Amino acid sequence: MIECAVEDYTAIVDSPCGMLGILDNGEVLQAINFLYDSQQARLPRSLLAEKVVNQLESFFSDPTFQFNLPLTKSITPFQLKARQALLSIPVGKTMSYGNVAKTIASSARAIAGACRRNPVPIIVPCHRIVAVNGIGGFSGAIDGKPLDNKKWLLKHESAIK
Repeated sequence: MIECAVEDYTAIVDSPCGMLGILDNGEVLQAINFLYDSQQARLPRSLLAEKVVNQLESFFSDPTFQFNLPLTKSITPFQLKARQALLSIPVGKTMSYGNVAKTIASSARAIAGACRRNPVPIIVPCHRIVAVNGIGGFSGAIDGKPLDNKKWLLKHESAIK
């Protein structure tokens, strides 16, 4: 999650996961933040934010929708490698932190850290990464609204019943 002031978001959209703050610089999507405090929806203030909102709405209507957005590369080389691994997980499937780690010669803990710092959740599907013995965490949390959002996203994609 990228910290920013509410007024910096280029759009705020209501979703089945609550309000989402969208941040872009006109060229790349920099962040999607789950806004857990009460916020008002805000119409997109850039063409890219409008595209993000439209694609999120398409995904929430059809979980097989394929995002096509320019994403920030202002993350570490390891996070870029982890991002590629996450993007390769098909809709409706999950992988354990350990199994993802094996695909990029890393550790489960490092993958968990990359997921926790994923600036564009939903688009880069860190919700598809689960623990060996359970659902795991989401956005650095192991309970509460973040975990409810992970469960909703997995159910939406039919990965859990």
